[in-house]
Amino acid sequence: MPTPSPGISRRAALTAGAMLMSAAAAGRLRAAPPSRPKRVIVVGGGIGGLSCAYELMKRGHEVVLFEASNRTGGHIKTMRDPLPAGHWSDLGAELFTKPGYSVYWKYVKEFGLTALHWPRRQDMYIRFGDRWYTEDHELRDASILRGMGFNAREIAYMVEHGWSELPRLYLAPYAAKITDEYQPFGVGLDHLDRITYGDLMAKDGASGAALRQFGGPRSTADGPPEGGAVSAQGRIWTDAIQRHRGMAIVSRNVYHLKGGNQLMVDAFAARLGDRIRRDCPVSAIEYGEQAAQVEYTSRGKTERLQADHLVLAISPPLLGGITIKTPWPAAKALALGNIRMDTYSRVVMVAKTPFWEGDDIPSINLLTRDSRLPFVCETSEDLPGNPRILMGETRPTQTPEATEAAFALLYPGKRRPEILQTYVYQWWKEHPTCAGCQRAPFQLGQLTQMWPHLIAPVGRVHFVGSAYDNWVGGQDAATRSANRVAGMIDSA
Repeated sequence: MPTPSPGISRRAALTAGAMLMSAAAAGRLRAAPPSRPKRVIVVGGGIGGLSCAYELMKRGHEVVLFEASNRTGGHIKTMRDPLPAGHWSDLGAELFTKPGYSVYWKYVKEFGLTALHWPRRQDMYIRFGDRWYTEDHELRDASILRGMGFNAREIAYMVEHGWSELPRLYLAPYAAKITDEYQPFGVGLDHLDRITYGDLMAKDGASGAALRQFGGPRSTADGPPEGGAVSAQGRIWTDAIQRHRGMAIVSRNVYHLKGGNQLMVDAFAARLGDRIRRDCPVSAIEYGEQAAQVEYTSRGKTERLQADHLVLAISPPLLGGITIKTPWPAAKALALGNIRMDTYSRVVMVAKTPFWEGDDIPSINLLTRDSRLPFVCETSEDLPGNPRILMGETRPTQTPEATEAAFALLYPGKRRPEILQTYVYQWWKEHPTCAGCQRAPFQLGQLTQMWPHLIAPVGRVHFVGSAYDNWVGGQDAATRSANRVAGMIDSA
């Protein structure tokens, strides 16, 4: 039986955080023969678990990966059938960027995959209230921005950098203080976890228009907001990370894999082979300083397996369905129990023709800012001819009929949209073990409570996935955390 693990103090957690930071340059980790091959259990077959298992396998360790469902890939899945022959749409984790996603790009090259530049965030048409604006022209027009209520300083910034980059006007002086992207504390910003991002913008002179568009819920005379308020320190930290990586707030230079992003997780799975055990849900975990053990179900029988290290590559909310026989330390339990994961349903629409071409709109890259269909763009755009495939996302439980009706109402052109079929892929229903996409921003006061406890190992248990890294980009956070953890286990 594993030796029980003591609780983690804040000092110990910060020390663990320093260890994590030293291993955080995931793209620079080099495979080397291990001093002693280790037996490692990985729980969860999404891209985080798959890439961690793959890196450990390359380093010569004995790896077994348990996946609760009958498929690997987690939140990465490409729809092909029943779309017209050759067409595809990613149902989750649909893009990656450059700059950014450095570890992911390493695998694109290593596996010989083809990255397609995707113009989904170019020539965007954006809705504010009941009016649509061209992003590259009208939302850089000083007179239009003045009419929307932005102040002179904000207008000058947006004319030069674009409307989506406006938050950086207020974030930059604070973000410049963070020099290590894995350590947001100790640089004079800690008190800002106790105020909202909207309050910080207001203090620094933001206009009402800027606060409405970017500030989120703010404190009032009656006290702090009840929910949905983003920590100012957390928001500053996010911007610092993106700046360190050369990224804009909203990256325009985005890509997807030719044929769909599922090709990446399929490549990992093919290389891991029979190290993957599908339809093997883990029901219990016991851990200590020297070993870890899991109980799992295989072909209707409960079995146990012990290893030197255990990697949990599943979303924090799903840990509630696993019995933790050795309780988590209090700080870890608080972090895992309070983190929120975004959930949505993917929309895929088959259009008879590119009806938007020649219409009175710049492109089909629409940002509606409406929860019924927040954005629309084209996918499998590399295929010539008709039909054409549109994609977007919607509320978790919205029906195809309601989604198509919403598109008809929101579409800004004069023509009637020619939609042959609408599909709504409900992740929460189809694959409940991978419904969460990526970590929601830290709310008021959460960063101090959760970091670095959220990603720190406990005994021989490590954490991998989109929830367990510093930046929330799904595939980026998953592969970075996987490489970081693989390096830590290898050097242990």
